[in-house]
Amino acid sequence: MPLNSLVSEAFVQFFVEIVGHYSLHMNVTEKGERVFQRELFRKSHSSRSVRHFLHFFMETQMFAGFIQDRELRKNVVKGLFEARALEYLESIPETEPTGMNRILRSLG
Repeated sequence: MPLNSLVSEAFVQFFVEIVGHYSLHMNVTEKGERVFQRELFRKSHSSRSVRHFLHFFMETQMFAGFIQDRELRKNVVKGLFEARALEYLESIPETEPTGMNRILRSLG
């Protein structure tokens, strides 16, 4: 595998493990608007060091754009990130303290 592919794969995997659970914290209002639950998202990660990283990362323009893009989507377009995030969430054991796998299964 070429070096640039390895680097790309490493970044995708990093972001999947850090923010791939964002979809579990997207609520839909009565008006049909998608709203991101920021604090629940940050606090739900099992790693204290990741929660600390997210505290600062969530203040960046990059993260704001990422979430805004997902809040404004009417349909769920599955790109590489979304596909990998779903694979990651499905791989989390039932015994994981966050219970993400159970939540995911309940979404269908």
